[in-house]
Amino acid sequence: MDLSYSKSLENSSIILNDVILKDTVDSIRLTKRPYRNSAPTIDWNRDETLDSFIDIDALDAEFERLSTHFKSQLVELRKHPNNQSLHHTLTTTKDALMRIRTWSSLLNTADGLNIVKKNIAKQREQELIQRKYEIDEILKITKAQSTIDLCFLMDCTGSMRKYLDATKNQIRQLTEAIVHLFSTKPYLAFVGYRDINENMEKLDFTNDENIFQEYLNNIQAMGGNDTCEDVFSGLEAISQLSWSNPNRILIHICDAPCHGQEYHEFQGTDNDNYLKGDPKNRDLLKLMFNIKELGITYCKIQLNETTKKMFEKFAFIFGSISEIHVDDPECLIKRIIERTSAIIQSNIKSTLSSYHNTNKRIKSYTIFNKEPDWNLLETYSVNITEIIPPNDIEDLFRPLCVNKTDGEIKIALNPFAKGSLRFAFYGQFLNDDSYFIDVVFKELANADSKANTFIVYQEHLEIQAIAQFLAEQFNIEQQRIFRNFLPIIYADAHLVQQKLNPTKIYQVERRMHQEWHKWNNNSGGVSLNEYSTILQAFSHWTYHITSGRLMVVDLQGVKVDCAYLLTDPALHCEDLLRFQKTRTNLGIKGMHQFFRTHICSDVCSKLNLPASLIESNDNLVNRFDESLVCNATSEINENLDIKTTEEKDFETIDKDQLDTIENFELC
Repeated sequence: MDLSYSKSLENSSIILNDVILKDTVDSIRLTKRPYRNSAPTIDWNRDETLDSFIDIDALDAEFERLSTHFKSQLVELRKHPNNQSLHHTLTTTKDALMRIRTWSSLLNTADGLNIVKKNIAKQREQELIQRKYEIDEILKITKAQSTIDLCFLMDCTGSMRKYLDATKNQIRQLTEAIVHLFSTKPYLAFVGYRDINENMEKLDFTNDENIFQEYLNNIQAMGGNDTCEDVFSGLEAISQLSWSNPNRILIHICDAPCHGQEYHEFQGTDNDNYLKGDPKNRDLLKLMFNIKELGITYCKIQLNETTKKMFEKFAFIFGSISEIHVDDPECLIKRIIERTSAIIQSNIKSTLSSYHNTNKRIKSYTIFNKEPDWNLLETYSVNITEIIPPNDIEDLFRPLCVNKTDGEIKIALNPFAKGSLRFAFYGQFLNDDSYFIDVVFKELANADSKANTFIVYQEHLEIQAIAQFLAEQFNIEQQRIFRNFLPIIYADAHLVQQKLNPTKIYQVERRMHQEWHKWNNNSGGVSLNEYSTILQAFSHWTYHITSGRLMVVDLQGVKVDCAYLLTDPALHCEDLLRFQKTRTNLGIKGMHQFFRTHICSDVCSKLNLPASLIESNDNLVNRFDESLVCNATSEINENLDIKTTEEKDFETIDKDQLDTIENFELC
């Protein structure tokens, strides 16, 4: 049995006795078997290496291991002389062998040992400088991509009074949320239309919320001769505004269509005085193109079905028009915040992905969603690498041990999905004492051989093992406090490497069939649509239980009735050079970003989690009675450690305004 799985059962009688949960856990476990311990890989970058004697026997063992690996890779290179990845692997291995041989001889004398220590320190210093530079570049990009132009396009006739009043009363929630989530003030504009020849309302973009609020307060819901309204005048005004920021969002709120029989289902002139269409003969095609060419994201809030046909006509020309569902005026701004933050973070994610992949070749695959016929696919023999789970917290700060076994796989020829870093393939996996099971194989997307080394994959594996261990410990704490707690369970993950083609390396996990969610990311982003107090508390708890040395973030996976099933986490570490190959460790700055948007809930309170000392005292509030800014955050954002807002930019709200998907009872 998987030791981590066994350990969690031993420590949690509720989990042990809950058959449904056990089945759920088993659904994301790979084949269970005893581990055969092996020595950890030598970690050349850890501070302990500089302060303690380096074991010559360990160096000799590592030299022997690398020599064997070098010989096998050389055989493969003779078979595939044009394989650039093998060339790079051989060069890297050769360099490591030469370094070990040199260091082994130097370590026999005190002077030699000092030379080795200086070389390690110099190498580490250079890598730290490089990593800090990379993080600062991410910060600059993220900051630039967080700015937003948000325009309200609203029907301002009498029937819209409730929604106009809701906008007036709630607009500060929007500005406060954007400031809190992205450390930048939104630029707001307003265009209000009524009927033909009735007054228009128009305010160009401003980031002064007082000016915007005062303008809204002077708008009255009135007018409207028939049911249909002069929507075209509103659309015409949109392209005349001063759009300037990377994120450009138009929120169209209305309860009636535009004039013209082709835009609605009304009959006769009682509802539409201009059945032939716009009396000013403006061309919808031109109006839509003028908006589209500005790079605007068009969102609609249609308050009834009468506007359905109109928006279908608009979308046929414009393209995708995103719908925001609002049933109650009191939820208007809340829903806009959710969608706006998601759009901003999606843009940040896309831009950062482009940045990371600049001048990098991406592997050429065609995405194919259909699962293959496994009887027609070849079976490959593979070497399997597993991370042996840590036993205690201190193990998290040492290189983890691995276990090596053999197995077989079948893998689809084409991936079914692509993320920012990896391709995902349908697959089947067979261990030496099991049967084929359905899995997902994940392959790094970067075609550069330097980015596809075994150590990169192993870092991903270690991150998952550490998150899995901490989740088990967190579940024990949950069970102690709550009767109806929701366990957080990380999927098992192994590495497989084809024996015939060692350049083919994949991370393998059991397949999850439920709807996928991302609850937070590695830079402060939190989903508003599925906000989870327990998952946010988990990230907070990992920081607390490790004394601020480590934090689990980027929480994603599926939610079933009795648990969260997660995978692909990121770890922020005090040591910036740990997991440096994965490029997701943002160190203390990443932890700061989590706490910048984190809202401590009752779960944090019951777990006795203190507010982080990372945060400025000026920005702290009593988090057990009230919280900073409305509704947490949404996905992606990579701001780091630069304070860009003043204390006055933050206002407190009741944490009861924060919707969560869990309810808990105390033991």
